[in-house]
Amino acid sequence: MFGLITLLAGALTSVQSRANGELSVDIHNALGAAIISNLIGWVILWVILLGRKSNRAGFKKLMQAVKTGELPWWNLLAGMAGAFYVSMQSISVPQIGVAIFTICVIGGQTASSLLVDKIGFSSNGKQHITWPRVFTAIMTMIAVTVAVYPQFGKSNFKFFTVILCLAVGVVGSFQFAMNSKINHVAERSIVTTWFNFFVGSFFIAIALGIDIAKGGSIGHLPNNPWAYIGGPCGLIFIAVAANVVKSMGVLNFVLFSVTGQLVGALLLDWLIPAHKGALSGYLIAGTAITLGSMAFAKFLPRPNEPVPQN
Repeated sequence: MFGLITLLAGALTSVQSRANGELSVDIHNALGAAIISNLIGWVILWVILLGRKSNRAGFKKLMQAVKTGELPWWNLLAGMAGAFYVSMQSISVPQIGVAIFTICVIGGQTASSLLVDKIGFSSNGKQHITWPRVFTAIMTMIAVTVAVYPQFGKSNFKFFTVILCLAVGVVGSFQFAMNSKINHVAERSIVTTWFNFFVGSFFIAIALGIDIAKGGSIGHLPNNPWAYIGGPCGLIFIAVAANVVKSMGVLNFVLFSVTGQLVGALLLDWLIPAHKGALSGYLIAGTAITLGSMAFAKFLPRPNEPVPQN
């Protein structure tokens, strides 16, 4: 059940990327699109947070845990990862292309998720690094590489930018772990998601301010409602991650969410193609490989079960 939910949430990130991408083109500013998307999600979260007594209680419980030191305050900065991702995406994609950016981020995320599980940084405890887990991580990387292969012709290799993109992925896996800790204390995923959107919006706004100070601008907002659904999609993804990482572990969550992302991208390119020839055999092959990896993942030890020793 957790795997299916994560697949669906991963598919929503493809919808989010498409919507935010179109919004950034319409207003000629990727950071502007990100802040609009985040603020829409944050407004929705305010309504949900204030609308239920249990959510308000969870918020108070979390603040009390931070005050007493039960939860280190820096865990609340998990949303910085989202701001880091958006900022680096807007800076690095023009330099190295979408393909290398995607592979670096998912590569950093996949590799570091093994470490996060190993040290027990999330709320689900420690998990040993085993050959099945390593194999699954490698297969996921191969799948993503195959899926974005047609875009390599538009890519350039710049060492420092690549390192920063790898760091984006590493920070992302730690974000999932930190969110699981926040959620463990607050017991309300809405509270966890609220903090992610609040912190993320704050730092994206700073990046946007720097961009505008350097000559950037924001164009007219589009009338198309589709362009504004990125925020709600991101809201759902963060809420799902906060809930399921404790049961799945960070590596399995990354694996299933990446699979869902590729499946979602495939369906979008098939049903609502952004341009002619958007649906490629490489995307289909990459998606098939991730589905095979997902099937293999069922043989991975569950986070709360003993890890078999060879």
